[in-house]
Amino acid sequence: MFTAKDIKTYHRTFSKTERDVIQTHLASGNWSYGNVSSSRSYNNAPPFWRMNLIDEEFFTKHLFKKVQETVGEELVLEDCYCNGSVYGTGGQPHVDAFDERGRTFLWYANEGWDIRWNGKTVILFDEGPEFIVPEINKSIYFPGMVKHFSEETTRTFGGMRKTLVWKTQLK
Repeated sequence: MFTAKDIKTYHRTFSKTERDVIQTHLASGNWSYGNVSSSRSYNNAPPFWRMNLIDEEFFTKHLFKKVQETVGEELVLEDCYCNGSVYGTGGQPHVDAFDERGRTFLWYANEGWDIRWNGKTVILFDEGPEFIVPEINKSIYFPGMVKHFSEETTRTFGGMRKTLVWKTQLK
């Protein structure tokens, strides 16, 4: 039902000032470890890091307003968080929503990225996978019912691959 045409890509999503605030917050250390892509996912899914942001107004009000302006749709926010993965903790195929109104807005939060580190977002369609390369200040917007996962980073990447996620519903 959904195809690759339903993925929207945006560049230069947030201003330098907004990105600085985001980076300061993500460096705060409020991460938890042990999250998996989905309870309906594979039982052997490697856990990854997560920072809950649903109670942070900068993310749920200011940046979420910018998200809605970017995509040109009115949305209802369901969850907001940052995923973090390191070498060995790629995601497992999962969906973010179980009805057609669900939408995911995902922003690549790393301030530097080398394509040789892998870490792509893989979105699975009947006609084949789409691979989205992380880039500085890039975001993607797609139907939450579309199965997707994060590709594992290479051993040469010594940091944490971070993505900010707004799980939403069309209003």
